[in-house]
Amino acid sequence: MNLDRLKFVKNIDDPKCWAYEDWNLGSQQDLHWANAKGDFTNADKADLDDLILLVQKSPHSAETRITHLVKVVSTSAENLSHDDWGIVREVAVVWVADFANLASIPTDTDVFGWKRHRPQGTRIVKLENLGDNRVTQLWHSLEIFQRHVAGMLGLTTTKG
Repeated sequence: MNLDRLKFVKNIDDPKCWAYEDWNLGSQQDLHWANAKGDFTNADKADLDDLILLVQKSPHSAETRITHLVKVVSTSAENLSHDDWGIVREVAVVWVADFANLASIPTDTDVFGWKRHRPQGTRIVKLENLGDNRVTQLWHSLEIFQRHVAGMLGLTTTKG
């Protein structure tokens, strides 16, 4: 799979369980943002067809892991309700972790190449902006990092 559109990472915060554990490969789902100041604008940052890595802390360990790769399939964010998580973007699930096998779920250290300081909040962040541009410094280019992610997730990359 070509990951040229992999541009963002999004933290998921649910200390009690894996969020979105019931999402199936290929399904279309609502990815939620907090209903807080600035989050609607943040949810609109991704363009149609952009890819987002979802990372979350395991409810069973302190390590942050990559749990999903999703593709944005809606043209803009929607505010579905005024509850805590009412802002959504529709996404298609491109890759999902095997939650029954914790050891098989890649850590963010394995994927990013360093122990990433995980900020609080659930906004999307451009990969180029992580750790003061550390992705492109460590991996030399976003394209090399994207190929690395494809390998870590068991996906193949082809140009064309």
